[in-house]
Amino acid sequence: MMTMFKNLSYAMTLFYVVAGFLIVLFGVEPISAQTFTPEHVLKRSERIYTPLSFVKDGKTITLQVEVANTDDLRALGLMYRTKMPDNEGMLFDFEESRPVYMWMQNTFVALDMLFLTEQGQVHHIVKQTTPLSRSLIGSGGAVRFVLEVKAGLVERYQLKKGDQIQHELFTYK
Repeated sequence: MMTMFKNLSYAMTLFYVVAGFLIVLFGVEPISAQTFTPEHVLKRSERIYTPLSFVKDGKTITLQVEVANTDDLRALGLMYRTKMPDNEGMLFDFEESRPVYMWMQNTFVALDMLFLTEQGQVHHIVKQTTPLSRSLIGSGGAVRFVLEVKAGLVERYQLKKGDQIQHELFTYK
């Protein structure tokens, strides 16, 4: 077990050394390291929302979500937002299923994160994220989408792994 941790530590160190070298050599930054400011956040009237829904206890719950489907939109996410209505969220589309890592840098509102498959099935949930944290939040496996909603929504509707979420981007079997 100790060898595994040493190998992981070595791999992470090597990754950061190579990434640093590439940044110095080519001026390339990882997408998550781009510098965004509050001025990058769209005004509410400029945002485009689409409906997302799920059924709980026979009742359909509908939220309005912004879709983050480009590198810039995914990197900016919900940064610099100081409040978030209970019925809104952001749906991140990574365009393929893969392990995903999120963080809360420059995000002032606590969130619940739902990691979803291509079909919109809940694969993993992280509740009550810590605002402004740079700690990585993992998907727990391959997912295509991440739904970020105001903290407490998962608990309020008793959402759990395996629940089905509906949105126009999801492919259904």
